[in-house]
This record gives sequence, C-alpha cells and structure tokens, in this order.
Amino acid sequence: MNDASITKLDTTVTIVIAAYNRPEYLESALESALSQTFCVNEIIVVDDCSQVDLRPVIEKFSSANILYFKKEKNMGVSNSRNIGASLATSTWIAFLDDDDVFFEQKIATQLKHIQATENCVASLCNYIYLETNKIKKSIKTGVILANQLRQGNLFCGASGLIVRKDIFDKELCDEALNIGEDWDLFIRLLKHGALHYTATPLFFYRRGTHDSLTKKAREVGLEKLEPRMRSSVKQKDWLGKKYFNLRVAETILAYFWDKDNKYKWLFKSIELAGIKATLIVIAKKIFVKTSVKFRSE
Repeated sequence: MNDASITKLDTTVTIVIAAYNRPEYLESALESALSQTFCVNEIIVVDDCSQVDLRPVIEKFSSANILYFKKEKNMGVSNSRNIGASLATSTWIAFLDDDDVFFEQKIATQLKHIQATENCVASLCNYIYLETNKIKKSIKTGVILANQLRQGNLFCGASGLIVRKDIFDKELCDEALNIGEDWDLFIRLLKHGALHYTATPLFFYRRGTHDSLTKKAREVGLEKLEPRMRSSVKQKDWLGKKYFNLRVAETILAYFWDKDNKYKWLFKSIELAGIKATLIVIAKKIFVKTSVKFRSE
C-alpha cells in the first residue's frame, strides 16, 4: 500500500538491481525491494554475465513483477545501471546493488523529501555498514550544495539514489569510470535541479571486512592510480585547483596507514597534488587515527 501523503508527484518507481555472481546477496536485495512500504511499479535485475545461474533466485519471487536481463558480456556495474534504466517504464528510478539491502521505508521516505523540495530531480540518503551495524558519519539533511560535492562523495553510492528517469536518461552513468562514478553522476545531475540528502540511514551497505579492505589497499600499486583518478581529472575544471588537488591527494593517500612503502605514496601525492594538499590530507588522517585511539583507551 502506498503512503497516502505522497500525492503531488507522478510516483511510479522502478528499482534497478545490478547483479553479478552473488545469488545469496541478490535474494536479500530482492526481498528488501519487495518489502517497501511504497509499492514499486517494477523491479529490473540486470545480470552482468554472471558465471553463476541467478535465475533460480528470480524464480523464488515468481509472483512479483521482476524483469531479468542477462548481458552476453561482462561490462561493469555502470553499464548494468544504464541498461536497467533504459528498460524502466516508471517516472522515477531507484538503484540497488545486489550486495546492499533497502530498509522497508526507503522509497517512501525519499519520495516525501522529493515532494517537499522545489525542483528536486534526485534524492540521496545515508546508510549503515552491514558488517558493523554502524551509521556512516553524515552531513545534515537538506539540499546538496555544489561545494559539498566538491569535497567528495559525502553521501552514498548508487544504492542511496532515486532519480527522475528523464533526467538520468540525459546523463547516464559514465562507463569509462570504475571509481568515483557515483560522485561524477551526482555532479552532472546537479545541473538539472536540486538534489536532496537525508542523514537518516535508509539502507545497509556491504563494505567488506577491515581485513579485506586492508588487503585491497596493499595490492593497489602506483601503476593503478590512473583509473582511480579519472573521475577527478574529468571534473577538474568544475572542482577548481583547491578541491582538485585535495581530491587527488585523498585518492593517492587512501588507506595510507595500511599501505606498504608509505614514503613512496607520500612523494607521489606531493608530485601530483602539491605539498599543501598532501599535508592537509595527512593532518586529517593523523587527527582521525589519534581520535580513534583516544576513544578506545
């Protein structure tokens, strides 16, 4: 049953689920999509050419309006989202990665915020880390400002996004980006109207364990920096020198304490982002590390 207070919008909603190789996660994602207090129009599952058969999971929900589309070639999550959006018949699209889980009031809550915000073309929301049950540190609820986006993605990934289909169709996810693609999309959506953000967590985000994140950080070499910085380079003019340098430094120095040969990464940051931006990012990391240690004692 739809929330009676959502009255001023054409509120048909399609949930697009990008799926790949994880049937047990997909089942949880589908359950959360079908449990929404706002009745969605359709669910589209786009399978990125999984090596595992996902159809048995879809068949468990045979009574629901679920469209399953399997790609012939693995093309990445942005391509899956674009295909799902092209197949959607609703006015609004909500994206959900197969390893994330919606809270049952997610769609209804975001539609209320959209309804209450002038010229709102998209809504973002906060989340809870599934592994730790901790709420992500968040900015305040309200309309997103350009300078907030210049500080990076303070908000969420695609699982927190609801967007007008006609606006998304004009922008699409940039399939050349495999890191920062959500942030890049948010910047481009801002050209079309207001983006609203709610600090209230509305979904579980599966981040991975600390050990798995540390392992990834150690495996990333300097030769892999270029694809990690593509979104920053793409938005360099929009960012301006100050924010561009800070974003480059933050990208290079991500998981700094877990990296081997820290001086190598430090010098690379100074080379590409400048000493000022590098020192600012390192100072922030020292402050966070010290604060965490102080709280644990």
